[in-house]
Amino acid sequence: MRLEYLNEQAKKYKAFYELECDCLTSIQTEVLEWVQKKTNFINDKTSTTFWMKVDYKDMAKTSPSLLKYMRAIKTPIREIVVGLLNESLSSGFILHHGAPPMNFKINFPILNTEDVYTEWYDIPMDVLEKLPVTTNQHTGTTAYDLKKLHNDVDKNFKCVGRYNMHTHPVILNSFIPHRVMPGPNAKYPRIMIATMPVNDPINLMQLL
Repeated sequence: MRLEYLNEQAKKYKAFYELECDCLTSIQTEVLEWVQKKTNFINDKTSTTFWMKVDYKDMAKTSPSLLKYMRAIKTPIREIVVGLLNESLSSGFILHHGAPPMNFKINFPILNTEDVYTEWYDIPMDVLEKLPVTTNQHTGTTAYDLKKLHNDVDKNFKCVGRYNMHTHPVILNSFIPHRVMPGPNAKYPRIMIATMPVNDPINLMQLL
């Protein structure tokens, strides 16, 4: 099956774009306080689920710095999810890619983000087309199941981006296949949030 929206993503768009943010500490404090009060993510050492659906409207109400920042960069958002990497995922979050409607996410580091790297790989369409397709239980969208490529992807395909999201928020290209890999000094739980823009910030992601 050919998922045409993935075709030549790594040749058209950047893997990531680092954003300046002078209020990141405030965003981290407010989001972490909400996570501690409303979830058990801090103490969860066994879940193998990376993306955690949350009451993002409630989170936003208690995260004024996040909303103020998104207004400042003129990027309204439609949803927020939490990315949780705990001890059960210490070998990494499996190679995967996003699906329409949104190509790009704006991610914020929240807790224990040192020495954890997102890696993007340019995998040709003729390789992807031979892989099985999965359906997202939450959105109904389809995507390639990349798990059999995960362990050796760095040996077989070109890495087009490697980034430790620690000191800045970043626009992330979710269509380019990517994985999250902890280094030897990573701490757990590593928590980040992904915000989904109403409109893709294409102007910042296009390759010249």
